[in-house]
Parts: sequence; structure tokens; C-alpha cells
Amino acid sequence: MGRLRAARMLTDFDSSVNMVRALGRFLRGKDHRGMSVGPGSAVLAGAASAPPHSLRRASFTAMGRGQGIPLNWAQQVRADELAEWVTRQYGSGPYPAVVIGSASGAAVFLAAALRAPFLPQTLLVGAHDTATHPDDPIGAMRALAPTARMVAANNPEVAVHHMHDPAQDRPMLEGMAYLRLKRLRLGRVYERFLEQRLAPGATVIQLECTRDWRTRQVGERAYFQFGALGGVSEEEYHNSGERIADYLAGQNSPRWRWEPPEPDGRRPEAEWGFDPALTRDIETAAARNGYSLRRLTVTEPQQLSPFAADLYRWWYRGRGMPANRLLVQSYVQWDPMWTLRLGAVPFWLRFNMRPSYEDLDRYLDAAALYDRIHLNLFSQGLWSPGAVSIEQWRHLITGRAREQEDVIGVDTGAYPSDTGSTLRYQPAFRSLPPRYSLPAPLTVGDVDEFCGGTAWTGPST
Repeated sequence: MGRLRAARMLTDFDSSVNMVRALGRFLRGKDHRGMSVGPGSAVLAGAASAPPHSLRRASFTAMGRGQGIPLNWAQQVRADELAEWVTRQYGSGPYPAVVIGSASGAAVFLAAALRAPFLPQTLLVGAHDTATHPDDPIGAMRALAPTARMVAANNPEVAVHHMHDPAQDRPMLEGMAYLRLKRLRLGRVYERFLEQRLAPGATVIQLECTRDWRTRQVGERAYFQFGALGGVSEEEYHNSGERIADYLAGQNSPRWRWEPPEPDGRRPEAEWGFDPALTRDIETAAARNGYSLRRLTVTEPQQLSPFAADLYRWWYRGRGMPANRLLVQSYVQWDPMWTLRLGAVPFWLRFNMRPSYEDLDRYLDAAALYDRIHLNLFSQGLWSPGAVSIEQWRHLITGRAREQEDVIGVDTGAYPSDTGSTLRYQPAFRSLPPRYSLPAPLTVGDVDEFCGGTAWTGPST
């Protein structure tokens, strides 16, 4: 019963959940089609994106309602059961390494190269919430604070971060609230995994994103975060101006600005940030089992993207492969299996927003020229502030490759409310030539050689 309950309580579009699913399937020789919960089908994707915008927008809201659990179920949330769900996605091993900590799409590709599973610090539980307005953060905080406190009280090994983002997550917020459970202790399930499923002398890679955010404490180990990483700055969430007023008017909101609760401190960002309270348990478990420990520290989740791209390019060249195809993958629409089968260099975008656009621009400026660039984009259901248009994305990659630049797996007329995008991205990857056999995994020593003795997050080369 706990197994079924945990699967129902986790949300299918969560970054950490998709890292676990993608790597669990990859380590069993499978791809990540349909975010590992649906089919990969261009035909079904076309049907999903065919309705008019109003219906597509409504489908995102309906998805939020469907992903959330009833509020009275929240008393049944158990962090150990969620951890059991994570570890069940992987085989018995033994694995040469494990990545544990913050979510990052770039880390999917690092872990895949090492044939390493990922144990997330943070997991998302959605809770039904149709009573609060997306643009009323104080009302949302007050409405969900009792639930956040209860989940925290029932699970002393986690902190509960209620994240409320009416810019990027607006359609989902019309049906659900985001409760992100962040581990402060390894717990018995993760400890058992480290003891039983790693090879002797394995490496534990602690991935730490130091990004924090203004928050308000609503109880012991329970916090409210207004806003999230994306196209709106942290400052603009808390001191909104003309751009947000225009956005709210376009959403027919009764408000013209956001008035979040007064923050009382900075804490790890809800989705991507690492809480260092977990470090002691990781160090203890590694020492007890004779494992080496690497700490991989980034200030933003996307900071790892150039590193992973350059690592793959170096790896492919060492295998005598061209290393001339860049496959840009966004949010949870990634696929480590097809990245390797195509001999593609992966570059992960956190989202479809201006900061991600600028990071890709900087990478292309610094990197040696590619022959082909393929870009896939996630859709969040609306024109959020900072969302970059298809035309701008095309302009960014045009002229940046010797032979071909294209946007793939996207209904450009439906974007950014392309409801079929999660069904379409993997068939788009699969349709590209050529094909390579899966390589032998990299070792931690190989990554050290690539880095030349510098930190693993060194600058792009």
C-alpha cells in the first residue's frame, strides 16, 4: 500500500522525479519517452496540441488538479515511503558511483556517463488547492501553512517548502499547491541503498546548488517561498512593477501587483537549492562504507550545463567520434539514452526563459563550432514574463552551426502552451541520424583527467 501511495503522491513533472525515472530506465537500457509515464508519439502529440489555446490552457490546469493529492491525504505523506519509491527505480547494482543532492538536468548526463543513480534531496508533493488565487501569496501561505506544518511534524527528517510561483506555474497553481520536501537526514532507506548497492570503493558525488531565496517561516521546518527561478528575478517577485502589472492585466487578474508576505530569512531555494544539513549524514555514510566523497558545488542549477557538454565532447572525441552535434534539452524533456545513441553533445536549459537563453548564447560563443544544433523547448502553458519566443530561439541558433540549426519536437504554433510537447520530444530525438552503440561508462578518474586536476565545475573550454 505504501508503494502505491508514494507513486500517487509524487508529481510526474517534478525535476527530481524525472531525473530518477530517466536514470532508472537508462540503467536498464531504456529511454525517457513521455517523461517515463506516457508514450512517445508525434501523432498523439499533434492531437493534444490541436485544440484552441483556451482548451490547451485549461488542460494544464486540469493536469495540476490531477497531479495534486486531496489535502486530507497530506497527513499520510511519509518521507521514507517517497525514498523507497526512489530506490525502487534502480536495480541491485553494484554501482560505481552515486549522485546525491540537488536536481540539475545537466547532472542527468553526468550520472548517465558514470552509470550512476541519483538520489534527490528534494521531492515535490502536490496538494489540491482551488480556493486561493494565484496572485494572493499571503492567502496561499495562510491556507497551506497548517498542511505544511503537519507534513513537517510527521516527517522530522525533512523540511517542507511551500513554493508559490504565479509567473511560470500559474496554470498549475489554479489547481494545486507545491510542497517540496527537502531532506535534512539521509534516513534509513537512502542509508541502506548506499550500504547495499554501491561497489566497493565507490564514489559518492554530493551535488550542491547554493542558490537561496527569500522565505517566510510558517512552522518548525516549514517555509513559504514566493516565486522561483525563471524569467522573473527574485527582486521583481517581491517588488513588482510595470511589467508584472501588464502581465496580471493580460491574465485578467483582479490585482495589479504582487504583495507577498514579509520574508524573515534566506533559505535554500525550494526546487534546486541544497540544504547543507544533509552533508554530515552523507560524509558519515561514505566514511563508514569506505567510499570516496566528491562535492560538486554550483551557484545555479544550469551552471553545470557547459561542463557536461564539454565533458561529452571530450569523451566522444576520445572514442574517435565527430562530437559535432549539439542537442539542447529543456527542463524535464531530456533523454540520456538517445543523447548517447545519437552521439549528441547535451546542453540542458533550466527552462524556456531569458536567463536560459542567455546561458546558451554564452556557451555557443565560447564553444568550438558545431556542425548541427537541435533545440527542444518545454512548454509551461502560458506566456510567462521572460518567456522567449520561438522566433528569438531560432535567431539565437541561426548561423551558430556549420550545416544545420533547427527547433525540434515543438509545435511552434502552440508554444508555450504546447500540450503535446511531452509526447513529442523523444520521437524528435529518435528521428535524428546517426546511431552509435552505447559506450563503456566513464570513470571518476576519467572525469578527473578531463578536468586536468581542477574542480569539476571549471569554466567551459
